[in-house]
Amino acid sequence: MPPRTTSATSKKTASKKAPAKKAAKKAAPAAQAAPAKKAAKKKAAKAAPAKKAAKAAPAKKAAKAAPAKKAAKKTAAKKTAAKKTAAKKAAKAAPAKKAAKRAPAKKAAPSRSEEEEEIGPGLKPGDPAPPFSLAADDGKTYALRDFAGRRVVLYFYPRDNTPGCTTQACDFRDRQTRFASTGVTVLGVSGDSLASHAKFRAKFGLNFPLLSDPGNQVAAAYGAYGEKQMYGRKVQGVIRSTFVIGPDGRLEAVHSPVKVAGHADALLAALPA
Repeated sequence: MPPRTTSATSKKTASKKAPAKKAAKKAAPAAQAAPAKKAAKKKAAKAAPAKKAAKAAPAKKAAKAAPAKKAAKKTAAKKTAAKKTAAKKAAKAAPAKKAAKRAPAKKAAPSRSEEEEEIGPGLKPGDPAPPFSLAADDGKTYALRDFAGRRVVLYFYPRDNTPGCTTQACDFRDRQTRFASTGVTVLGVSGDSLASHAKFRAKFGLNFPLLSDPGNQVAAAYGAYGEKQMYGRKVQGVIRSTFVIGPDGRLEAVHSPVKVAGHADALLAALPA
């Protein structure tokens, strides 16, 4: 038979259970609150970096903006310096421009295809022709006295085989028949040697004598040697000149300085028929 429980025993049991229930009730909210607190802490932990990032963002922006500001300042400084430099250059250039306007225009540089002669002889038409006696490339010697009663075209040129001199010689060559038909003898004179004359004559088929004037003494006597302009500077040399000597030994025409183009035709047109 089971033992009977008395009321006293049940009361003791109930009294023991009552504090346990109270403790359980107190423990229950605490247990429930613990996870909530942990969750709150976790949220706070997660939020902390975001707050730090938010705080750091303006600093980063400021750090990024700093170089841009510096670059902008440098650019502005460069522009200012460039403007100052341009202003200085303009100030310096202004007097130069004024001087350029005041200065007379420069003459165009002479062509190098021909020699330039600016100072002619002192001889003039009607003067007695200075006497000469010079060896020629054909082996003969030609003297002024040999042409008494005849007309002579005596032309002085600077050098064999130069562009202007070659053109002039070929112009006389091509018109030799017309000169001869009027009784005119054409004689070319330069300071070149007889050997140089012979080569020049053979190369271009020249059909009139070329006289050698060593030291340019005859040229000087005719005023066809002296100071002249060549390629923009003054030099001593042969001045391209042509003299028409009449039958009486006097000068009929003086051409100095000579421009090659059309010169031979002009001489023919001026000769008596």
